[in-house]
Amino acid sequence: MTAPLDGVTILDFTHVLAGPFATGQLRMMGARVIRVERPDGDDFVRRHGGSDAMRAAGLGASFLSQNAGKESVTLDLKSEEGRAAALRIATRADVLVQNFRPGVIDRLGLGFEAVRAVNPGIVHAGLSGFGEEGPLANRPAYDHILQGVSGLMAMTGDANSGPLRVGLPIVDYVAGQALVSAILAALLRRAKRPEAQRIHVSMLDAITGLMGAFAVNHQTTGALRGLDGNRAFSDTPWSGRFDCAEGQLVVTANTPAQVARMQAALGTGDPANLPAIFATRAAADWDAILAGADVPAGPVLTLADCLEHPLMASSTGWADLPVPELDETVRVPTLPIRADWTSDRLDPAPTFGRDTDRILQEYAA
Repeated sequence: MTAPLDGVTILDFTHVLAGPFATGQLRMMGARVIRVERPDGDDFVRRHGGSDAMRAAGLGASFLSQNAGKESVTLDLKSEEGRAAALRIATRADVLVQNFRPGVIDRLGLGFEAVRAVNPGIVHAGLSGFGEEGPLANRPAYDHILQGVSGLMAMTGDANSGPLRVGLPIVDYVAGQALVSAILAALLRRAKRPEAQRIHVSMLDAITGLMGAFAVNHQTTGALRGLDGNRAFSDTPWSGRFDCAEGQLVVTANTPAQVARMQAALGTGDPANLPAIFATRAAADWDAILAGADVPAGPVLTLADCLEHPLMASSTGWADLPVPELDETVRVPTLPIRADWTSDRLDPAPTFGRDTDRILQEYAA
């Protein structure tokens, strides 16, 4: 079955998490992704997470999770020879993706105008922390910083903890997904109007855009979401995270009908009684009771618990990734999509510079 992006070539200058996540998603949609890496191998995710052997091989857990099936070429973009080779590849690419600081890609001779001159149909896509203009445009931007600047951290946690980062690098992945959407939209537009396009995604815009409901509420009422702990978005007192005799449970009774069923199941009409009631039985027991009453609820699980849970048995969002260099296989996320063209077979992630000679020969002048 032909995948949507079969025949599309992406020249990938991204590093760390957000950009490689985006190009990894596009690779799983069928695109060919040529990952350009610096000769000094300074992308720290290659040696982040996983076993000692994985890190030593430059195939750390963070790298493997989003680079399956890509090709790796090392080019010194500060040299005339390296820039010329990159431009030759760009001439035949469909999409160029980069997440350098604003202005760097132009100084390397691979900016939009330079690439459009040799490839009039290129989609030139950029990702930055704070956008291409403004007072913070040239500042380094990592997920942790964006969580703080965006207001996300100020609403995560409670009065005792103070502001807390969300447990995963959520800004990286939200921005990466926004970049995927932007590139797909540009490819659709190019099918109708075959001309070069320049697109850009700001990580700050991507994450603040998810907080639109809170922003509009603040604009119209002056109220600002604060450190509300596990208070539900719906603000209903019949929702929250509760400690049980064993484990913890999350409950979200939003509608009057759900609240009525929850009151009947728990035998109380006062939400103040909930902590004491839930403390009398295990989370698994309350989960079954509330499920039987058609009240939205679920246990608080670790990631390991979730991945081992029967609910993941039919998941199409994970697949086995072979790591032939270490003679092992790891389970990694794929597209959270079920379609005729999706596959549970993944090609290995590339070791550093693995495909350099072959690709330079393929794109020789």
